Amino acid sequence: MDVVGYCDPICVSAGERLSLMVGSADPEVRVSLVRLRGEEASAAEPVAATVEGAYPSGPRPLRRGSHVRVPHDPRLDPGAAFSVALWVRPTLPAAREQALIGKRDASGTGWSLSLTEDGRVRFTVTGLTASGRDGADRVETSRRLREDDWHCVVAAFDGPGEELSVTVMPARAWTVPSRSVISEIAEAAARATVARPAATGAPLLIAGAWLRDASGDHTGATFNGKIAAPRLFARALTRPERVAERDRLDLTAPPMPAAAWDFAKVIGTRNVIEATGNAPHGRTVQMPTRGVTGPRWDGHDSPAADPSRYDALHFHDDDLDDAGWTPTVEWTVDADLPSGIYAARVRGANKGEDLVPFVVRPPRDRATAPILFVAPLFSWLAYGNVRALEQYGGKGDAAGRYVLDHGLNSTYDTHTDGSGVCYSSWRRPLLNLRPGFHLPILESPHQLGADLHLLEWLHHHGHDVDIVTDADLHREGAALLNRYRVVLSGTHAEYWSRPMLDALEAYQNSGGRYMYLSGNGLYWVTGLDEEEGHTIEVRRHGAAVTAWHCAPGEGHLSTTGEPGGLWRWRGRAPQRYVGVGFSGCWSTTPKATGAPYVRGPGSEDPRASWIFEGVPADEPIGDFPNRVLSHGAAGYEVDRADPSLGTPPHALVLATATDFPEDHWTPATEELTAPDLRADMVFYETPSGGAVFSTGSIAWCGALSYDAYANDVSTITKNVLTRFLAPRPFDPPPVP
Repeated sequence: MDVVGYCDPICVSAGERLSLMVGSADPEVRVSLVRLRGEEASAAEPVAATVEGAYPSGPRPLRRGSHVRVPHDPRLDPGAAFSVALWVRPTLPAAREQALIGKRDASGTGWSLSLTEDGRVRFTVTGLTASGRDGADRVETSRRLREDDWHCVVAAFDGPGEELSVTVMPARAWTVPSRSVISEIAEAAARATVARPAATGAPLLIAGAWLRDASGDHTGATFNGKIAAPRLFARALTRPERVAERDRLDLTAPPMPAAAWDFAKVIGTRNVIEATGNAPHGRTVQMPTRGVTGPRWDGHDSPAADPSRYDALHFHDDDLDDAGWTPTVEWTVDADLPSGIYAARVRGANKGEDLVPFVVRPPRDRATAPILFVAPLFSWLAYGNVRALEQYGGKGDAAGRYVLDHGLNSTYDTHTDGSGVCYSSWRRPLLNLRPGFHLPILESPHQLGADLHLLEWLHHHGHDVDIVTDADLHREGAALLNRYRVVLSGTHAEYWSRPMLDALEAYQNSGGRYMYLSGNGLYWVTGLDEEEGHTIEVRRHGAAVTAWHCAPGEGHLSTTGEPGGLWRWRGRAPQRYVGVGFSGCWSTTPKATGAPYVRGPGSEDPRASWIFEGVPADEPIGDFPNRVLSHGAAGYEVDRADPSLGTPPHALVLATATDFPEDHWTPATEELTAPDLRADMVFYETPSGGAVFSTGSIAWCGALSYDAYANDVSTITKNVLTRFLAPRPFDPPPVP
């Protein structure tokens, strides 16, 4: 793309600071503000704002690849002899040259342990020779590391005229030796010519190395795979000592390391603890996966059970948690800007345009409207730059090329090495989070675009609404919701954290009114990285509709320590909070259709008959074209009631959609033992005069605007919202 950007933070209140990062083909961009009023960019409404103006810009690189950075400290510069040891499990050992650990600058000065482009282990030391000249010693194994197997690697340097060596020991020896991969203890040695490694002010890097090119010095040669227990010694270990490192458990016994970094500690942070106290702590960069099994994992099912078995980091060359661009403009949001979803319209001086969305929430201490819309930010992030649901494309061809060319990922994608992507951040371009984006497999709006259907409807009917995000709800809880008479969900509010569920439950129990206008909601356990606050985490495992499964033993979230997977398997199924839960979905057929609802006996109950005022009793609901999945108000993904999963016994099933084309629809994986593919519309009262109305369909809001809003879906939604806004409490249901 000729112009592309992102905001940080993605949600602010008026008067707070927002940074806009922009990369462009031109040396200057012009920025203005628009309010997003509908799914297409053409519906954006210009807004006067102090951010408007021209700003210097230019190309911005995306430096992908996770690693650990330990700041320079003279204690890390080795003397005339030293050793380095670590455990390595490569996942793409023959992809290209990959760094394991080293302290060298961008010119190559220092020392490094790496994999060659064909997967052999290489140890390199540069410095002055005995004659005072620059020199380099290098030794490498004759065979490569085996993919997806743990190896203990020890390299030693013993000064001029002595030995430079590397020893590799597989965690498990093969019965039959291999000629191509290391299947038993492998060693390589050479006579050293360098007197001692050159001291350098560069940091020590694990899984990355400093490189230099036309764009300057940067980290590259990043590793794909797991690394555990990196440690340095202030002398050259003897061969018996090197071999013994494979079975060492106690770092306090001789030979004692001069520095050792323990990846099992503070897993929920980006910090890397140095265990001896003799060297600096480190910090992860670009979010390698934490809470993963290490070389001694033996079936324990969580880091909490035995953290020492989870002493590894899984690095990927396509990890990208923070693009790290410098701000193009830092803007104090105008004090009179009302809550809404906005976008910075960024135009290149000669070519290119991008609309970069962000949310302006109400003041942090009060409401400015009776209605609250909770923008499903966690779901926006989970799908951010989604590639797995077919190749990126559709109406966003330029965006699609950018995503594919730069290897951007969502939590629905897999990394270069095939492992699942479990983190997603807003500190990077999110090219499907744009008005006008159509998901190729739907050929229709999704997430932000579909959520704008609801906001468009609210605006059409003259409703004032405050907007916050999942991150706000996660942090502020029920106190935030309790300011509002009515709270509305997004159209695909799939990813929820435990604090969010707790807040919703507390709000309902205190008399709140909640309109769940979604399908497949409250589904995946989701964590938020509390340390920096811009990254979510999902661990996909267990029975579920999912794009990938995490490795054995790695189903717990690193950010919170809790089990991942579905809330259903944690005893907190969606039915407990909104009366309905995931039932099934369309089977990725672009031209698939949804279905209308048919009213049931519950719609005639006096407790809920008001919902259908103005709607003929025999009229199928939503039996007309839809902006999502082409036809029918029940579509894309749908939910059903189930008392065994938590639907309140007094809940009324008002209407049901079942007429889904069999060749285009499939039950949810977790439902296959007793498939019951349907969408239920549900109403029930909650304590203290509150109530819940649920549609159980992602496509519901895509039907609101049909026939200029003069349709039964719009009428029902309006009836519910009008009653939910009324101060009169809902009566408790009659006792059976």
